[in-house]
Amino acid sequence: MSAKRKEQPVITSRGKGLMGMSLLMFLVGSLFGQPFVVQSGIFGILVLFVCYWIARVNLKSIQFIRKMPSAVFSGIDFDYQVEMVNHGKWIGSKNVMVYDHYLPFAEKGFAVDVIRSGRRVVEVFKSRIIERGISSGRGFRVTSDFPLGLFEVSKRRKGNEKVLVYPRPMLTRRLESAVLGHGQSESSFPGAGNRDGEFCGVREFQKGDKVNQIIWTSYAKTGKFIVRDYDFPISEKLSIIFHSYCPSGKLIWPEVFEHSMSLIAGLLMMCRERGIRFELCGPFTGWRNVECKNPSKIEKFLEFLSYARHEPESSIDKISKVLSQIAGRHPVFLVSETDVKLWADQLPAMQRVIHCVDNKALKSKHPDLKLIKRVA
Repeated sequence: MSAKRKEQPVITSRGKGLMGMSLLMFLVGSLFGQPFVVQSGIFGILVLFVCYWIARVNLKSIQFIRKMPSAVFSGIDFDYQVEMVNHGKWIGSKNVMVYDHYLPFAEKGFAVDVIRSGRRVVEVFKSRIIERGISSGRGFRVTSDFPLGLFEVSKRRKGNEKVLVYPRPMLTRRLESAVLGHGQSESSFPGAGNRDGEFCGVREFQKGDKVNQIIWTSYAKTGKFIVRDYDFPISEKLSIIFHSYCPSGKLIWPEVFEHSMSLIAGLLMMCRERGIRFELCGPFTGWRNVECKNPSKIEKFLEFLSYARHEPESSIDKISKVLSQIAGRHPVFLVSETDVKLWADQLPAMQRVIHCVDNKALKSKHPDLKLIKRVA
């Protein structure tokens, strides 16, 4: 059966009731010679024919248009516009119901009382997409039971809109502190950074603050923990590397890989906000170091994460080779979906700070003093 045939008016239970009652009145009136009953039956059948014709043309000239962003973040609301245009010249469309798969689950449909000929109706909703990658082909359905609810017409369409879904940015406090330089205080390499930032104000105590930052005189007066806040030095450049090295006998769950993509997206967003140049490397870049010289434009790098697929590595040699080829002494963020304990100790000794990130912890590996002296 063709799609056009399916969009023809379908008689409802109310219409079937009217049809059955009209036929019965026509037969009974004919048998007992009751002209009024016969005429009432004929009138009911005529009403059905008229309603069928009106139902057929009611949605014939309706055009459904979606307007949405070309790229969104997973799980984050975005504005989604629905526009309905009536291209008819004389007859308006009434009692229009729309069911759209892009609408939130709580409101899968909305109603429009009337769309006059040559007019349009615009509605704006909040929507969200959960899955990462390309979202396309989400269908919609436009229905109406006008007039009198005797017939129903339903137009089903498959949307051709394509939306690129970036991973949802996530950034733990420990990871943010490492980017800002908080995690370099234990470094034995003087050029790696320090915590002697400039004093920039006070704020309330937060989880992770050190006790020696608390202003005890303020606590004695107000009973609240107030700490000194410092403007810590920020690296001019970062290297972000992702790997899926997993020793044999260990399992990696799919949701952990998605979380890793979210952590990298959080790093990219922070680099954009802070104006930090970075380079990204991983299986989704073909193990090439792709550099971002303008942190305000990170869409290309978010696309890498959107299309990333899980490609586990059986050896850490490839990661070690990438690390050894990175020029400079800026910090490296090595992100993985496996536990840091399984691979951090196998990395080669480097003349830079390496922050090993997984979904549980962040471990900073600092240059060995012996290595620094030997190179010097």
